[in-house]
Amino acid sequence: MPRTCIKPMASIRLKLADGRETTASLSLAYMRFLDRDGIFPVIILESPEPLLGVVTLEGLGLRVDPTTDRLEYSRPYGLAVL
Repeated sequence: MPRTCIKPMASIRLKLADGRETTASLSLAYMRFLDRDGIFPVIILESPEPLLGVVTLEGLGLRVDPTTDRLEYSRPYGLAVL
């Protein structure tokens, strides 16, 4: 199991995209993408690659351009209601 500096705060049950159910740890993490940053909920779960969720993207006012797979701004940065 990989080591992480994020400490689990709670345990939750999840249903994955493929229909499987599992238990995972929940925590908070500081994230910075482009010139925007904030603290967001994170799920600690084995995955072949890191995943960035919609809560973080919307919270930072970012989106993924599906033609380039790059992050871009979706709105001005500021207070967001999640």
